[in-house]
Amino acid sequence: MIQVRLHAGSDSHRTARRSGRDLLDALARALRRSRPPLPPAALARLARPSLQRFAELRKKSVPALLDGVVDAWPGRANLELPRLRERFGNRVVTASPTRDSQVVCEARTGIAFQTVPLGDYLDRLERGDWPDTYVHGDGHTWLPELQDEVRPPEYCRNASWQLSRFWLSPPQMSSPLHRHGTENLFFQLIGRKRFYLYAPAATAWLYSNPLRSALPNFSRFDPEQADYTRFPLSRRVQPLEVILEPGDAIYLPSGWWHQVRSLTVSLSVNFFFADGVLAVAQRVTERLKRARRLDAYGLQPRLGAGGSPDVP
Repeated sequence: MIQVRLHAGSDSHRTARRSGRDLLDALARALRRSRPPLPPAALARLARPSLQRFAELRKKSVPALLDGVVDAWPGRANLELPRLRERFGNRVVTASPTRDSQVVCEARTGIAFQTVPLGDYLDRLERGDWPDTYVHGDGHTWLPELQDEVRPPEYCRNASWQLSRFWLSPPQMSSPLHRHGTENLFFQLIGRKRFYLYAPAATAWLYSNPLRSALPNFSRFDPEQADYTRFPLSRRVQPLEVILEPGDAIYLPSGWWHQVRSLTVSLSVNFFFADGVLAVAQRVTERLKRARRLDAYGLQPRLGAGGSPDVP
């Protein structure tokens, strides 16, 4: 018989009793006989893999670096920062407040969003006056003109559900450790970014937020500033470090944990996509977020359904 023991740590048994997620993690560790997974292996680097090769990666849930995928984008030159300012400097875009160079995330309320003038943000980046916000949002909402220039790669073009997002930030900006229920193709266009990756099998050692929180797929543990007093189990799993250079792309399968830090001024774009059960689950998640006005949905009335407005 398998016995499930809830780890005390400084979070105490009170946290374990309060969170069903902690109980599930304890059960998962017991089923593995408390043996954590090995660190992820170094990622393969593939030059424009065939659809068949990419399908094999998806089937095995194996992340990989992809070379040459953005070379075919007709509008890549339009994604240089001076060109963005020229075309969209009078746009209002979505951004999240940051604290100590990390996006502010609250388990109870989720990720906060606000609107900022894109031209002002780009001016501050150029001056080295680093903003205390991280610009990111649905590209179809606030930069719809780029849809014809930043095209979904062939690997996800026919997915039943997909969403593109743009990411713009000063140096040293980061996101907390988190994972997505969908597949993720991430493209680094300007600057460098560092990824810390954990396989899904490490979940039971990473102290996820409670299931009923606003951010159930975010971790309370920060691998960049590891606090093993509060989160002692996380010492037993180690991340794989991957650095993306301009033009690099990475495929992250569903469920892979990642914490991402911009090492320089950085512009990225990614495509979330899903098919089958994953697509259904994502649509349900979106409806729940809208009902709770989480994520950027609370800003939709201001941004408009068909595009981002100019600055008043």
